[in-house]
Amino acid sequence: MQPDESRLINQLREGREQAYKRVFHQYYRPLTLFAAKFIGDIDEAKEVVQEFFVRFWLRHRDIHIRVSLKTYLYQGVRNACINYIEADRVKQRRLSEYKHPTYSEENALEAMVLSEKEDTIMRTIELLPQKCREIFTMSRIQRKSNREIADELQLSIKTVETQISIALKRLRDLPD
Repeated sequence: MQPDESRLINQLREGREQAYKRVFHQYYRPLTLFAAKFIGDIDEAKEVVQEFFVRFWLRHRDIHIRVSLKTYLYQGVRNACINYIEADRVKQRRLSEYKHPTYSEENALEAMVLSEKEDTIMRTIELLPQKCREIFTMSRIQRKSNREIADELQLSIKTVETQISIALKRLRDLPD
């Protein structure tokens, strides 16, 4: 564990709000994307991560981190996701389809790196013009066809195709 990280963890344990805010702002987005992989819904993932951070703050005196802070947070959110899935009766179908992945340090690291890459992609999508972002989200996240999008937004299919092309070009221009 790095000295700066040890100091940050001590500040969290002492209940220093600035340390908590720093951790929240640094990890909220990647943890939300990580949680979305388990839950399958970005809004529910946001809720789980927010609740995790509330519990994290309320139990700050009891923090005992034996690994890196990042690993601790990812493990905590993973456990919160599993608890959410198990507790939510509406999600029983998803729970039965859920296959508990085998985790090792290597594939846990891969999942963290992937979540951070997805965070960069989501930030880029958020920077798209409003209509372009809406069309791209409907196409790639909601998996609607160009015809469905055109009909729903009362646009031509050509406009939908153009907006998707603009979004894809911006995403292709992202550094690896």
